[in-house]
Amino acid sequence: MSDRPDLSGDWALNRGACTLSPGASAVRSANLRIEHHDPVIRCSARFVFDDTNAFEFTTERTASEADSTPAADGSARWDGDGLVFTDFMGEAPDLVTMTWRYEAVDNGRGLRAVERMRGGGRDQDNVWVFDRAPA
Repeated sequence: MSDRPDLSGDWALNRGACTLSPGASAVRSANLRIEHHDPVIRCSARFVFDDTNAFEFTTERTASEADSTPAADGSARWDGDGLVFTDFMGEAPDLVTMTWRYEAVDNGRGLRAVERMRGGGRDQDNVWVFDRAPA
């Protein structure tokens, strides 16, 4: 049995609790679904900017140990109680590296996702806070 937190659930953005850079501040709402069956984690999200614009993604990764090197297309690894996803978009010299560190907060009633984006002129640091969505 794993001592790692189970991040599974449906999560709704708590917009007022977030700390967002100008590049992300246009997000009005978001929903996140995590299916966590250690070591496999599936994450689906929808970030809504306004009535006509939204960004959606789904990714599935197998989490490795904390000291492993990210694969060329991205990876997931444990860092203490946090799960870190690393993804790469584009190619040099416009390569963008995104990391998301997910961690349970407030005794599992909340989820914090710390995002760091670097490259391609899109550098951002964001702290997204989600509340467990009602069942």
